[in-house]
Amino acid sequence: MRPGSRRGTARRAQTERSREREGAWGCRRENVRSNRRRRYADVCEALGESGGPSRIAPGSDGGPCALPVPARLAPAKVNLGLHVLRRRPDGFHDLATVFLPIGWADRLSAGPARRLAFSSDDPHLPTGASNLVVRAAMALRLWMGDSARGATLRLEKNVPYGAGLGGGSSDAAAALRLLAELWAVDIPEADLHALALGLGSDVPFFLDGVPAHGTGRGERLAPLVGTDGAPYRCPFWLVVAVPPVHVSTADAFARVTPADHRRPDLAAAVASNDLSRWRAEVTNDFQASVEAAEPTIGRTREALLAEGAGHAVLSGTGSAVVGVFEQEDVARTAKRRLGKTCRVWVEAPAS
Repeated sequence: MRPGSRRGTARRAQTERSREREGAWGCRRENVRSNRRRRYADVCEALGESGGPSRIAPGSDGGPCALPVPARLAPAKVNLGLHVLRRRPDGFHDLATVFLPIGWADRLSAGPARRLAFSSDDPHLPTGASNLVVRAAMALRLWMGDSARGATLRLEKNVPYGAGLGGGSSDAAAALRLLAELWAVDIPEADLHALALGLGSDVPFFLDGVPAHGTGRGERLAPLVGTDGAPYRCPFWLVVAVPPVHVSTADAFARVTPADHRRPDLAAAVASNDLSRWRAEVTNDFQASVEAAEPTIGRTREALLAEGAGHAVLSGTGSAVVGVFEQEDVARTAKRRLGKTCRVWVEAPAS
């Protein structure tokens, strides 16, 4: 057929109309409005969905194509105090805590694919439906009404799990944000937070990742403010030490005794940045029972105090312990010494 002939023009017009009607994995494209959605459709064409030659690497069976791969950091958190107030009729507990994000982070990357696939550089991490990243992807697909939507997800695991640092919850929140971007999903924040809460009580905090006062199950969040009314800034050096023991969250809750009578205001105590007040009020109700069950955790906390910490407190249900230091050199010396038996992170004061 010569260029410009009537039959060739009609065929091209039909192809263009077909492309407008159908998008990635057969999804209708009438609602495609943003540039992000159009870019994603271009990526899908690169995957060969339109019947043309596929650019997927040989043998990858729907793996990532040779295009830029988006990624997000999934930072850990520490709990500056954790009070267990009461057991609720639904089996959960009402809590009060202060969440503080730290720089210790996993890295989650995502790429387009015909099916959902997850892998990690940690061979001990489950890669099936029990993994929070996979569950986050499935929850977002369910909200979209598109159970066939695919992606390839790769997690570089740096934050210890089972340590009270929220690593898995942060990974789940990162997956929700990352896949919403990759799949060009305009999901309302309220719906995203509802999906996050369905994955775990800590997950909503990681969607925003700013210092917060958590109540309820920990999902009711209020940004923490300092005594000057500005967003809270921690002035201390924090040494986060994780001894080589695992604490079961279920076991920790089974051993704790709730108490809601005359509990100090954790948010006000932390915001004061008064170390003497921290020692008196920024406490963790799990600490005594967890240390009784795992004496290594108690020895780690005592070691931080011996190295010059002005305060040391369990994070979450453990096993991580947070040492609070006023001087950088003392904090880094503590890191070096505790690093012989623990995994250790030093968090600098907020700038």
